[in-house]
Amino acid sequence: MTTVLVADDHPLFREAIAAALRGMLDHVGVLEAGSMNDTFSQVSGGTDIDLILLDLRMPGMSGVKGVRTLRLRRPDIPIAVISALDDNLVMRECFDAGAIGYIPKSLPSASIADAIQTILDGGSYTPIELHPSANPPIPEESESLDEAMLCRFELLTNQQRKVLDLMAHRLLNKQIAYEINVQLTTVKAHVSSLLQKLGVSSRTQAVILYQKYCRQLSAAGRSN
Repeated sequence: MTTVLVADDHPLFREAIAAALRGMLDHVGVLEAGSMNDTFSQVSGGTDIDLILLDLRMPGMSGVKGVRTLRLRRPDIPIAVISALDDNLVMRECFDAGAIGYIPKSLPSASIADAIQTILDGGSYTPIELHPSANPPIPEESESLDEAMLCRFELLTNQQRKVLDLMAHRLLNKQIAYEINVQLTTVKAHVSSLLQKLGVSSRTQAVILYQKYCRQLSAAGRSN
């Protein structure tokens, strides 16, 4: 029997995927998880799982970090990301983290079923057409960051976050190097990498996004 773990925090979507799997396969067991903690519990229970279908935006752990953590815990289980995020950078990072497929939720149900079948047959799946903006527009002051941009921030390393925070405090590269005790060339490399991950071309754009990101996190914390 084929066993698939559907990890998504939306019950209706989990039910739809479960129904699609049962329509595709004669003998299939469908496990469900509504958070990353549930997902970790499922994979640590010793169940023989053939595939994990993982949403990127999950309570407990979001973004590519969830893929990496699952791969460390159960490297024997293939992971296919199934996400509403239409973003090439996020997709590439998921594959770099060990995902075997990236399935946009925007695909027709038949195409999602075909993608899952391809992966279960031992292949991998990449969407033929993905139309993200290579350089996402900077949101207006009143606009919130979208899910794709939030995920891009989650791709930053801890050191890149420190550099970005110091940039937001108007420190120059030499000052940042002194503050975090690294070489100037290392700071320049961090700045270049974080600009690429955020899809912006200047420090100013990165700082504007970071300030909006911090305000959005703060507002979310107050609402909770």
